Amino acid sequence: MSKKELREMARRKEQSGDKQEDTIRRIRWHCLTRNQKEVAEKVIDGNYRFLKVAGWGFLDKFIIFLDEIGFLKTLDIDGKGYDRKLITIAKLLMTYEVKVLLGIKSMNQVPEMLFGDIGLMMLIGFTAEQLKNGHCKRGKGKANKPMHKDTLGDMLGRFAPAEMEKILNDGVKILAKKGFIEDTDYIIDDSPLETTEKCEGCGKKTVMEKQMTKENGLVEIPVTTYGFKLLAIRGVKSRQIVAAKIIKINDDARKHVLELIEQARKNIGKDKIKLLLIDRGFIDGVILWELKHKLGIDFIVPLKTDMRITSNARGLRNTEIENKIYRDENKNLSVVGIKGLTSYDQYGDEEHNQKDKFSKDFRGNKINVVMVTKWDGKEYAPGKEKVFLTSLQINRPLQIIDKYDKRSLIENTTFRELKQGWLINKVPKKTRRGVTSHAILTLCMYNMTNAYRTGLGEILAEKGVRRWRIQTYSETRNKIVIIAGDYYGIFDIEELMILAGKPPGGFLTTNPDKFRKDYDLIREKE
Repeated sequence: MSKKELREMARRKEQSGDKQEDTIRRIRWHCLTRNQKEVAEKVIDGNYRFLKVAGWGFLDKFIIFLDEIGFLKTLDIDGKGYDRKLITIAKLLMTYEVKVLLGIKSMNQVPEMLFGDIGLMMLIGFTAEQLKNGHCKRGKGKANKPMHKDTLGDMLGRFAPAEMEKILNDGVKILAKKGFIEDTDYIIDDSPLETTEKCEGCGKKTVMEKQMTKENGLVEIPVTTYGFKLLAIRGVKSRQIVAAKIIKINDDARKHVLELIEQARKNIGKDKIKLLLIDRGFIDGVILWELKHKLGIDFIVPLKTDMRITSNARGLRNTEIENKIYRDENKNLSVVGIKGLTSYDQYGDEEHNQKDKFSKDFRGNKINVVMVTKWDGKEYAPGKEKVFLTSLQINRPLQIIDKYDKRSLIENTTFRELKQGWLINKVPKKTRRGVTSHAILTLCMYNMTNAYRTGLGEILAEKGVRRWRIQTYSETRNKIVIIAGDYYGIFDIEELMILAGKPPGGFLTTNPDKFRKDYDLIREKE
């Protein structure tokens, strides 16, 4: 078989969308491979797609950053929900990550706002052939290039939650190893991701809410919401989500707390979490005991009004501890530290909680509280004070409140930003798997963007850029990049004219005889 026939066979194979192609090249992000001779032959045959003046600027710094730290490899999962893999799973996931990054609200906007950016799509890893002809026959016209928008949306429902969580966890491990997560204080909280009742696998929660009506004034009526909850642990300073889980909106988040903390410890190091700031909805005596006495993690959590230990603390306000009030005049804050209360009966291990709490032999475990009598200039009347439970020493109780005040960061700067800026609650696939995949991939991009914005992120991005420049810029200066199929070549313009069959009369930078010999052009000409 002649050389020309072999090239024609290769061309047809490429156009047919060989199903093994993406399996073989599972994680080639800049999937254009340097192959000078292959490109030269395609230029001679007129079988190339793009050419442009070379330069280093056609690689985006953020993608370089992701590649530099190793995040792109985390997307190379098996995708057990896929039987036919015309597109690599990694490429699909990265395409969706870019959709998230661009803030594209609707899948209907994807063809124009994402697929329409040829340079960006090639950066992600799509070839010129794929951008021209698409991956499959689903849909018609431009909407099918490089894939149908529904292919990207349907992808979300094919992944098991464990597969998505692994991507997030592997990404956090990379960030921790690279030095992006140096926190000692962390926050745990949850936030609703509401859907409609038609969302497959969603939860249902009904609560009584007070509403004003014309007929009866202020009344309580049942309000039902459907959907899920995002349960997350966040570093106070780094803003990084170090572990997360999507659960049904009616699910008790406390059941998942220890599991999530254990995952966070695996991701960032078992001794990295020193203090956990906890919302009152997570109060559980067994959990708090295990945090302190098994995991070595201190905690601060506000107490509920109807708890016995809350009443006991408030009852001590006008006793001898009144002289131990600590004040911060700048913050209009007054607090009292109370050491060693034993009236939180549930604070203990499982064995402790199985004892009869009404027996004479029962003894509660000691725990400290900090009671706030004045906050932001508001004086709390006796019996209305805010009370916080903590395993920390309370010799400086003002610091306890200062630390806990940072818990609001996860609501004000994380959950709100994820919903308003990152559209985490705008899910294109209305199923439990779809919600989970969308939410976790959004968290991944949120984490990576926060890391990229740091000084260390800039250093690593520039390091990647410099490496790329060293490897490619010097050899691409004042030259032409030609893209043909999955390959690219870099040629001097004089070399290009030789390939095109229109060589100049004189050469300034190229040895024409050597070039023709190197590329078998003499034999080809014969």
